[in-house]
Amino acid sequence: MGGTSERKSSRSGLETRDRIIDAALKTVQVEGLVGTSARAIARTGDFNQALVFYHFGSIEELLLAALQRANDRRIGRFRDRLASVDDLGELVAIATDLHGNVDDPDHPALVAIVAGWSTNSVVGKRILEILRPWDEMVEEALRRGLADTPFAQVVPTEDLAHAVSALFLGIELMSRLDRSDERADSLFRTLAAIAGLAVPMLEAMRNDRLDGPA
Repeated sequence: MGGTSERKSSRSGLETRDRIIDAALKTVQVEGLVGTSARAIARTGDFNQALVFYHFGSIEELLLAALQRANDRRIGRFRDRLASVDDLGELVAIATDLHGNVDDPDHPALVAIVAGWSTNSVVGKRILEILRPWDEMVEEALRRGLADTPFAQVVPTEDLAHAVSALFLGIELMSRLDRSDERADSLFRTLAAIAGLAVPMLEAMRNDRLDGPA
């Protein structure tokens, strides 16, 4: 009896946490980070605002949990595609799709949360940890893309992956200021053009290595 009651209570607690996180994401999406308070989140989710502090302790912890969920869902939608990337052109195509997916409900909240805490070093480190899987997946894609070329041994792929992720995040943050998206679209076209030049060059280098003297 006791075990069944505890399991029901635990499941109910998890469901409540999920409900609060979903309400937080929706609130950030509609109100922006500045307008996201415990009261606003409770109003969005139709629950008592005391539940926010009972389950998360603070708005800060709730929003970090919301960021984790939004990021996990985005990764889930693109993980398989990233896992098979082996050239820079496809990497740029994925970044373009990530940016241009207007049906992605997590995108506005994710960018708003990251932008809103850019000056908080403690929270900033936790945000970087949440976003780190993107660096890791981009790094693996770069390793595959540069494999069997002279760059494989000399290019620090970890640093390059972080630079790529930072560039993408920067474009996302700047897009919040330029709602027309014209500059972002232009940047992605430029990156695609650069990748279009780089891919055949890297392929030629691979062929030279394969055809070279044993």
